[in-house]
Amino acid sequence: MTIVITGSIAYDYIMTFPGRFSEHILPEKLNVLSVSFLVDSMQRRRGGCAPNIAYSLALLGERPRIMGTAGQDFAEYRGWLDSQGVDTSGIVEIPDKFTSSFFVNTDLDNNQIASFYTGAMSRAADLSFFDVDCEEIELVIISPNDPAAMAQYAEQCKELAIPYLYDPSQQIIRLD
Repeated sequence: MTIVITGSIAYDYIMTFPGRFSEHILPEKLNVLSVSFLVDSMQRRRGGCAPNIAYSLALLGERPRIMGTAGQDFAEYRGWLDSQGVDTSGIVEIPDKFTSSFFVNTDLDNNQIASFYTGAMSRAADLSFFDVDCEEIELVIISPNDPAAMAQYAEQCKELAIPYLYDPSQQIIRLD
């Protein structure tokens, strides 16, 4: 089965703060919030919705293809995905951007402060199913990505009569 997966491609930076954010964030000073946390550990992991779905499908014996955008720092990640049986030929590297990144810091109470850098994902709408040979595509999975790209991909799949699965997940609040 030929499955194409669209979605975010990202690095996840996971950090642990050995204290409690509540001891450093004063409610009466929220109008002048400026905090810094010294963290104990940090892990960088391969992330993003499209690679996670593609990797799982590869484990099940499929050879999924990712259609997405990544940054100038993507070479190692691409090599790893290729070695896992994921077709990365549909991933376009944007030379003047970094790959999207998720930064999360968790305290002792499991409170989290997180940020997401869109990076190359902001160019996902530059890709189009009209520029791809769609004859062999049996299913498209549209997972969380740039909201404009997600809407565009759904419209293109309808127009080209390609079956698709639409998973808005984290982007549901940004879509109507």
